[in-house]
Amino acid sequence: MTAPPGPTRPRLLLVAHGTRSATGRRVLGRILLETRKQLPGVDCRLAWVDVQEPGPEKVLSDGAPTVVVPAFLARGFHVVHDVGRACREAPGPVVQTPHLGPEPEVVRALVQRLAEAGAVGAFGADAVVLGAAGSSDASSLAETRALADRLADLLRTPVTAAFASAASPKVDEAVSLLRGEGHRRIAVATHLLAPGFFADRMAAAGADITSEPLGAHPEIVDLIIRRYRENSDPLTH
Repeated sequence: MTAPPGPTRPRLLLVAHGTRSATGRRVLGRILLETRKQLPGVDCRLAWVDVQEPGPEKVLSDGAPTVVVPAFLARGFHVVHDVGRACREAPGPVVQTPHLGPEPEVVRALVQRLAEAGAVGAFGADAVVLGAAGSSDASSLAETRALADRLADLLRTPVTAAFASAASPKVDEAVSLLRGEGHRRIAVATHLLAPGFFADRMAAAGADITSEPLGAHPEIVDLIIRRYRENSDPLTH
């Protein structure tokens, strides 16, 4: 006797900003690939809110039940308006999860990227700049500054939040300020998912050490999967 089919699992749609950097696109594709490996049987896709296609509204237009995970490290215009609008206007059942945010997985990934760059330990950095993309959204900036405080507690090192655009201080300004205060080995913790224009700005900010973007770090993939699993039940049928 053939067993009845199990419940159908909803699709996972990762929505990222988009980048003109070929390397950045490959890194985001790697995040999608690693996510697929851990969610066999789930249709995992990637959409973009800027620069590239398809947009989330195009993917969602088929009406398939979908869990949408905004692949953004901070809340801002794209998460609230672009992703939010696409989810609200989708013809089928959709759940939009929280963005990646200052979750424990992100904190652990940031610390490990700093360690990989040589910024942690007895001969590591004596000050850190948490370099984020930046936003005009006050809650997004507050989220980044709170994350900087958490990193400072973990690293037992001063950590200053700074931004590549749309907010102050800029990353290079923060590095210069720390130099003026007498810090001799300054690291930039790159609070970005992928290489591109903002990551290039951070690398050129004058720090002694600059960590790599978080990319397909296992902790980031684990967080995406957790977001999916915590929000997929209402769509399973």
